[in-house]
Amino acid sequence: MKVIQAKSTPKLKLQRMVATLREEIDTGKRMPGEFIPSELTLSEQFQLSRSSVRKGLETLVAEGYIEKIERIGTKVKKMPQTDTINLIFGIYSSLLHEVDLQELIDAFQDKYPNIRIQMVDHYFPNNRPAIINHTQTKGIDVMIVNAYHFETMEGNDDEEHLLEPLEPNGGIYPFLTEHFTKNGTLLAQPFIFSPVILCYNKDHFRELGLSEPDSSWTWEDVRKAGRLLSKGNDRYGLYFHVLSDNRWPLFLLQNGVVFHRNEQGKYELDDPKIKEALQYCMNLMNDRELFPAYLSEGNTDVEALFLKQKVSMIVVTYNSLNAFRDAPFAYDIAPLPYYREPKTLLSLIGLAVNRESKQQVAAKLFIDFLISRDTQLSIRKNTMNIPALKIAAETNEEVTDASRLSRFNLFREIMPTYRFFTELNIPFASLSVMRDELKFYWAGLDDLDTVLRRMEDKLS
Repeated sequence: MKVIQAKSTPKLKLQRMVATLREEIDTGKRMPGEFIPSELTLSEQFQLSRSSVRKGLETLVAEGYIEKIERIGTKVKKMPQTDTINLIFGIYSSLLHEVDLQELIDAFQDKYPNIRIQMVDHYFPNNRPAIINHTQTKGIDVMIVNAYHFETMEGNDDEEHLLEPLEPNGGIYPFLTEHFTKNGTLLAQPFIFSPVILCYNKDHFRELGLSEPDSSWTWEDVRKAGRLLSKGNDRYGLYFHVLSDNRWPLFLLQNGVVFHRNEQGKYELDDPKIKEALQYCMNLMNDRELFPAYLSEGNTDVEALFLKQKVSMIVVTYNSLNAFRDAPFAYDIAPLPYYREPKTLLSLIGLAVNRESKQQVAAKLFIDFLISRDTQLSIRKNTMNIPALKIAAETNEEVTDASRLSRFNLFREIMPTYRFFTELNIPFASLSVMRDELKFYWAGLDDLDTVLRRMEDKLS
């Protein structure tokens, strides 16, 4: 059922303006001596008349927050309050090390000492009601969301937004901002991103005198090289965590699969393109001259095997490269090999504000800090991640870890191949159902036709 929201009255708009300015001063976003925007600017920003804006400013003058300087303007008078503002920050724990998140938070708290950030592990259920319950129970003010979880939260246009609208940042890659925009409203600010890529051990290729992977490589090229690189049970040519939401759907995407419902609203999965893509993925996994008979529990298992030089090529995202900073061998990256079409899935991490948060101004201030030029440059210089801010991602300044990779900047060249899972035209929750059923196929417990029929029943 669509939720109809009441229109804001002039009184509510005035209260919002006063509360916003008050909190901006309390949090230190507007410092003593700084002039606030003109009456005309505030009138346009909060959709108020000039007389209403004056009335609101008089309230803040009476409270001691601001003072009017005749014929000059209005400046901040009150020192930021000593009471600490606590922000609950829902995170993915993996980002603590991948983007040095604690260091970024420490830098923010040094700049805004009266705002304290409390991190909580952000477990994300795959259904909207559970997400609402989770954020309310934890009291989350600001959160990290990926493309899949964002779709679960905001994918249905008939329901009220769970996230607070944000102002777009013109310096961020537009294709990232577009993914977090619904009906013209930005609901999450892009933070970092990565295409799925191929990572390979250069020493292994040099050892056999093999040409290194490039953008022309298909999966059959990978198979051919991988078999040569394999050394029985001691080393295999290729490995990836098939259960990852950024791995197995790649083969559907590269085979041009687009899911459709029939007139009864049921997905019809007895489709040659779907079968061919899933069979090809299975065929790679079952090639014992190429792929180890090892069922990983996550991408960290794949990274560990690569570090031990037990596999020569792995399918990863840029954030995985942080695990290889101290690798005792030479490695590099290449575009993802393709099947029918050269496409790769894009992993996107964003920052969002809970619409029910009582600390929205402080939460937005925190997000602005994390996507600022200095912070995004810090991410680019000190980690192997790609910041969402274009000027930071494409910097020519010296970068410590990325200097090991001759091809780090390939993310710029393969942008035409970027795709989000939404191109498959199926909700993330449905993809999760498919993945859970495909486990039986990948484990050899059921044939593909049986699994597809069972998926059709569950998805309907």
